[in-house]
Amino acid sequence: MTTRPSSIQSRLILLVLGALLAVELVSGWTGYRRALHEADELLDAQLVQYAQIMLSLAHEGRDDEVRLPDIKAHPYQSKLMFQIWDMRGAPRLMLRSPEAPHHWPQGVKPSGYSEVTLTGHAWRFFVARGDNGYVVLAANDLHIHQELASQIALSNMSPYLLAVPILAVLLLLAIRRGLKPLHVLAADLSGRDPQRLDELPEAGLPRELRPPVRAMNQLFGRIRMAMDKERRFTSDAAHELRTPIAALRAQLQVAERTPDPEERQAAIAKALGGTSRMTHLVAQLLALARLGAETADKPDANVNLDDLLHDVVAGLAPQAESRGIQVKTDTEPNCVLTGNAELLRVLLRNLIDNAIRYVPDAGRVRVGLAREGGYVVLTVADNGPGVAVEERDMLGQRFHRFGNQAVEGVGLGLSIARRIAELHGAELVFGEGLEGSGLGARVRFPANG
Repeated sequence: MTTRPSSIQSRLILLVLGALLAVELVSGWTGYRRALHEADELLDAQLVQYAQIMLSLAHEGRDDEVRLPDIKAHPYQSKLMFQIWDMRGAPRLMLRSPEAPHHWPQGVKPSGYSEVTLTGHAWRFFVARGDNGYVVLAANDLHIHQELASQIALSNMSPYLLAVPILAVLLLLAIRRGLKPLHVLAADLSGRDPQRLDELPEAGLPRELRPPVRAMNQLFGRIRMAMDKERRFTSDAAHELRTPIAALRAQLQVAERTPDPEERQAAIAKALGGTSRMTHLVAQLLALARLGAETADKPDANVNLDDLLHDVVAGLAPQAESRGIQVKTDTEPNCVLTGNAELLRVLLRNLIDNAIRYVPDAGRVRVGLAREGGYVVLTVADNGPGVAVEERDMLGQRFHRFGNQAVEGVGLGLSIARRIAELHGAELVFGEGLEGSGLGARVRFPANG
């Protein structure tokens, strides 16, 4: 069973109303406690004044008890009582209210305040003694205190409780109006064609929406660049694959039709050479596609570039020795950086292999590795034909080849090396090679320590 996600609008309304109700509850409880305190103070003062009035009016009466007329005028009347006693000689009850007992209530102190339970109710008494021997007991039901405090607190909270539905409607209208730009933005995005990657306008947007819109525009830009690169990649790859496939087809047709065994063998040899070039091309294309994907491996470990370099040079030694090419290394120890060892191996192999391919027979290739400040610098230089200064900026672009076109290659090695350098926060630049000729490549990596 799927649950419907809550909206920002409903969350805001619930949060605001919840906060308001919480404040009202705290205010109501605080108001009730204060009202109860004030009611206690007021009714205690009333008891004192009540007793003073009765003492001032007390006088010699008949020996018999005087009773008040039974007049019912107010519901609180039964919650009040009083007694007037004559304490000269034997205590004598002179006057009492209908609710008061005929005797001195048990537990009532001789003077001052006291709380006593009578007939199941809690009463608060005040006893006052006059100079003429009269004693007055005045009392009220403690339930009056709580009821009075509750009514005061409720009367204070009633306007707020009645205002909650009105406030909820006003909040709904205000939040809907405030979230209108978000709904407009959502409608714009939902109505867009998948190929439409132009930027969203920021003009007129609230300040809170500008950061996500700016982030989406940056994302659109990256997606647009990635799609353009993929289109160019697909087009270039199709073009590069078309040529060796056509040549392979032609050689196989020659081998099929010719009656001459030597010519057939030569055609087959050329076809095999074409398949080798296609194999190399596909391998380079797969490597480049992997590096261009968002899931490309990120630098994640400490790599000693010195050890890695010697392994790569040793692997390319047979290729260089077969043509009499001298590969010399000049490295410093502890050239450690944070990176992906397999990707760095590919970078080293492509740069050194590129130099070996284009240098003439019996040529020279020099590979250097050194620390410069906080960087590890890799240099690969040769004494080959080199590349014109005005064309060096194009080195590293996909399928662009310079120099001797007869040399086997597909124009992807330097592009792969440049991408690996970017993944490691490094910079690949090209310049002159050995002794003012040839080509030199320089990669500067951030070093560890």
